[in-house]
Parts: sequence; C-alpha cells; structure tokens
Amino acid sequence: MKRFSQISAGIVAVALAVSCFFLGYLLAPQAPGLLHPPSTMNFTPEQWGLFSEVTDLIYRDYLEKTTTGTTLMNGALRGMVNSLGDPYSQYLTPIDYTDWTTQITGIYGGVGMEIGSKDEKPTVISVFPGTPAERAGIRSGDHFVKVDDVFVEGLSVNEIASKVRGDPGTDVKLVLERAGEMKEYTLKREQIIIQSVNGRILQGSIGYIQLLGFKEQTAKDFAQLLEQLTRQGMSKLILDLRQNPGGLLSSVIDLASSLVPTGQTIVIIEDRDGQKKFSYSNPFTPKYSMPIVLLVDGGTASAAEILAGALRDNQLATLIGERTFGKGIVQTVEQLPQGGALIITTQRYLTPSGESIHKKGIMPDQEIQTTPEDQTAGRDPVLERAIQQLTGVTP
Repeated sequence: MKRFSQISAGIVAVALAVSCFFLGYLLAPQAPGLLHPPSTMNFTPEQWGLFSEVTDLIYRDYLEKTTTGTTLMNGALRGMVNSLGDPYSQYLTPIDYTDWTTQITGIYGGVGMEIGSKDEKPTVISVFPGTPAERAGIRSGDHFVKVDDVFVEGLSVNEIASKVRGDPGTDVKLVLERAGEMKEYTLKREQIIIQSVNGRILQGSIGYIQLLGFKEQTAKDFAQLLEQLTRQGMSKLILDLRQNPGGLLSSVIDLASSLVPTGQTIVIIEDRDGQKKFSYSNPFTPKYSMPIVLLVDGGTASAAEILAGALRDNQLATLIGERTFGKGIVQTVEQLPQGGALIITTQRYLTPSGESIHKKGIMPDQEIQTTPEDQTAGRDPVLERAIQQLTGVTP
C-alpha cells in the first residue's frame, strides 16, 4: 500500500472545481461471495452473518437486478467510514482517487474555490483569485445548499466536489447560504491553474509573497523567490496566507525551514495515544532573517495555520487580519489494492507552544476585517496595515 501524510484532507479544492485531500485495509472480498474479517477488528460472527444476510437479501429481492458486488461494497465502505462522524475521513473509489490526485498538480477544471466542513456544514473555505467563483462574488464562509438543483445535505465533501467539477465550458448551478440569505449562481467552468507561489517588491525594501497552497514544489519555488527578491533589495517581508487552504505537511515543514532558525520547532504531531513527534527546522535549508508580517483570514487553514503558528510561537512574525479557519488534524492516505484509497484522520497537530488550534483557529496580533465595500472599491486594508507595520509610517 502507498501511504502519505498531509494536512489538508477534507478541504476539497473546487478549483477544477474541487479537489480533495489525502487506512487501512478494512473490508475486501478475497473471492466472489467470500469475506474474511480483518485481523485488527473485533467483528463478531453475528455481525458478519448480518452483513452477509443483508447482501443476500439485496441480491434476491431488490427490484433493479443490475446491482453489482462492486456497488454494494463501495456503499458499505463509504458507510463504515461515514459512521466515524468525521467530515475529513472518507473512502475513495478508484475514480474518486484519480480525481483526488489531480489536486497535486495544481491544475483543475472547475470554478476556483476550496470546499471544506465548518460547523458541520459543507462550506467555501477559500476562493482563488481570477476564477469564476471570485468573479461571481462567492466568499469564504458561504455554505452549500444545492449543486445543479440537487440538495447537498448528507453528501460528503468529496461527493459535492465531484458534482461541481466538470469540463471547461460547461455550466454548474450553485445555491449557497450566506448569513441566512440564499444566493444562486450559474458559473461556467474553466481550466484553472493554481500557482501556489508568487511575489514581487512592493515598495522600497518590502517584499510581498502570496502562498495559495502547499504542494510538492511549493517549498522549492518559495526558496527561489526569496533568493530572487533578496537580490532585488528585500529586507522586510509581507507573507500573504489569506485564502490558503493548506496542503502537504512535508511541504509546509520544508518551507518554514527557510524562515525558522535551525533547531527550533515548526510543529508538533500527536497521535491518539498522546505520543508526540517534534518537527524542527532543517539545518541544511538556507535561512532568511528579516521582519515579517503575516496576513491571515478565515480561509487560512490547515498547513497554512501550521506556518502561522510556527512563525507566531517563535516570535518571527506579526499576524494581521482575521481569525484563521481552525483545522488542526492530520489525515493519512493509503492507496488500496483495487486502485481506490482511504483517507482517515490519524493525528492532531500542535503549534510549537503546544497549543491545539482545531476548531478555534489562530487570532491575529492585529485584527482587521476586509469589508464588502473595501472589496468593491479595490481597497486592501489588511495589506495597508502590514505596510504601515513595516515602515512605521501611518498615512
């Protein structure tokens, strides 16, 4: 089995529309009509007998004779994982898993937003700039009600993502709820390529870097951009993590090693037995030391919160913006023999000070909200405050 660990499981990228994030072998038919209980579970003979009896009754009595063993098994596996009551754990069929892996490339066919679970509702976590979702006015915090006239209640985040996803040029209808008001959208899907790192010199010696996710190449691209901007005279940095839904755990640790001094803690990973694993800044990664302002909002989630927590707790940055999303758990993914995969929550992460931010988020040092009026007028008061913080000049 192929195994990965990452942070953004369950926050599904709708950039193509939507993508999902990163189990054990629990149930698998070894031969037609034969099931062997897994050795790690304590199913009783009566429970296995009940499973077999229900299966036989479906085959014998269900009206539609086209029902297959694959359909029943996929349903059973989904139901078993759903019974955990964890919105971030899910079983993926081979087709679902293929869709999921497209997220790593950063190329999507859809509308340009991330979907996750908040307050037990499927929710827009972040909206990517320059996408159909942003142009339509969809915002972080909007709750899903319908996709193409189908109510989403009872559907997993991945199932909603699959409905939003589609070929470029086709339409998708969404009904979203915002503060009790229903809003309807008809969006035309596009091919959306997400560049997770971009930046420039803003003014004088202030550099600006925006991170939109943590993919396999993000840390390398970030290090190259840091070196480039430093050669251009950067001595102060604004790091924008707004609308960043997270990504790979390994990626954020590698990236943070450029900013956190050698030997200092980046994140603590804790398993269900309370065993802790400390991840430290890599001593072989070139270090950059300068005043840093970190921009955050409600779309700053998961791996992005790890970076925010690491810089805050190590007193390396001032945080400005809004409270972050609050996803402090880790999912593990193992590819299963039939080509599908199981995503399951296996660990929680703590900031270097030992704080769990799950369902709480991180409160910035300076809280500033961007209003709809600011957005309409093209103002960015959070970025303006960051510049004031680094220059010491108040207009």
